[in-house]
Amino acid sequence: MRQELTIRGVPDSIVQDAWWLETTGEPPQAQSSRRWGDRSLLASLRMRHAIPLLASLVALADWLFWEQPAGISVAVFVLVISAAITAMKPRRPTAREWAGAIGFAVLSNLPAVIELQFLSVLFSFGGLVCLMVWAFYGRAAGEWLLLRTLLRLPTVGATLLLRNALSAAPAADLGSGARRQAASLVLPVLMGTVFLALLASANPVLEGFLEELDPSRLFDLKFWQRVLFWSVIASLLWPCLNLSEIWLGKAARPAAMPKAGPSRATFLINPVSVRNSLLLFNLLFLVQTVMDLGVLTGGVSLPEGMSYASYAHRGAYPLVVTALLAGVFTLVTRHMTGADRTLRAMVYLWLAQNIFLVVTAAVRLQYYVEAYALTYLRIAAFIWMALVLAGLLLTVVQIRRSHDTAWLLRRSLAALIGTLYLCGFVNFAQIIAGYNLNHGSALAARDTAYICNLGADAYPAILTHEAETGQQVCGREMRYHLKRSAITNWREWGFRRWRIQAYYPQQN
Repeated sequence: MRQELTIRGVPDSIVQDAWWLETTGEPPQAQSSRRWGDRSLLASLRMRHAIPLLASLVALADWLFWEQPAGISVAVFVLVISAAITAMKPRRPTAREWAGAIGFAVLSNLPAVIELQFLSVLFSFGGLVCLMVWAFYGRAAGEWLLLRTLLRLPTVGATLLLRNALSAAPAADLGSGARRQAASLVLPVLMGTVFLALLASANPVLEGFLEELDPSRLFDLKFWQRVLFWSVIASLLWPCLNLSEIWLGKAARPAAMPKAGPSRATFLINPVSVRNSLLLFNLLFLVQTVMDLGVLTGGVSLPEGMSYASYAHRGAYPLVVTALLAGVFTLVTRHMTGADRTLRAMVYLWLAQNIFLVVTAAVRLQYYVEAYALTYLRIAAFIWMALVLAGLLLTVVQIRRSHDTAWLLRRSLAALIGTLYLCGFVNFAQIIAGYNLNHGSALAARDTAYICNLGADAYPAILTHEAETGQQVCGREMRYHLKRSAITNWREWGFRRWRIQAYYPQQN
């Protein structure tokens, strides 16, 4: 046991200066400061930087969105948040990381700059979540981390903000020290109030500012609605600035559940049942393929009373569903068909027939559009068929090169995201109006009610048709849509709306 040497009469200051004689190697002040704990100290440092940044972002949101129309302001706000997330990255970002983060943020917000719609907002928010996951996890980021962060972000904000504020606040002594501090504020508050009143009487600008600070506003419903808006924005932004494992969690992928013996599904799904299924499916699809070829080439006549438009509408969507089910079946039974060359050849044949069915479904839908009209739903059907076709082709590549299911899912998801991203730059209203007026049937051209209700985005196509034919398609309805889409505030600016508004006065 070590005995301490005590020298009577030595001043306390000298005793404190001899801290280097201790075995701990730290001064008494440093040892006492560690009582806070590393976590509380880190939280206090984070709060010191994050709270002013949070207040600035809330003020920016108030200026951009409170009682203001939305447009390019959404992209501006998300870009500022992206820069704040990068700045609050746990590890100081390098210049290359800064450039990559800002470039990614710009790309994810380009659809919102073109036009603010549900799809563009989805990409802006999704890009923000991707940036958060990258800032915290780095290269360990994966699809399941993005999904987990996306689900936690809307609900964790208010609780996390309150928890961090309480944990970072130092413990206050409510005894004599607190009373002394309160007493020390009485004189400056009283004298400051007197001086403020005197200065206000001599300065009309300051007097007008003080008059606007009306206490009666505390009882105004609009004031509390604005406070609620600030609170919601702060609770949503705080997790973005406080990236930690407290709410993001660890990057380790959850362990898969071990299989306890043979699966019950093997009673129905086994190599024999898969072989019999592929034989039956190939025969059924072969019959459908031959009949489609006969109808499309004119060799087989339709039943009495059925037009080609009805035939096209009847088979367009069920064939796509059939192809989807075929893809799911191929994924489920892939481990049983990979080693058997015969089963593998049957799978290739079946996938080829499914690809042909998707192509014939697109041809059927084209016939139906020519007979009637082009609509948003039918454009979506064309895009969906293209995605299904891409998925089937990726399935063939997956089987041919023996890739796992994760490879196929990642490529299919990338194709979906890329397609939706490109759709954010396309003016579908102009495409629909132009096709129905110039390439569709007479029935489609006469459906002016649908064309005129497409909105201001369809105005260029309508105006071009009116100039070529000399016939007015839309009158009062189009003027209403153009007036409604007029840009009156820079916050609601959008590239597509700006082009239409700049194009419209030249024609009047």
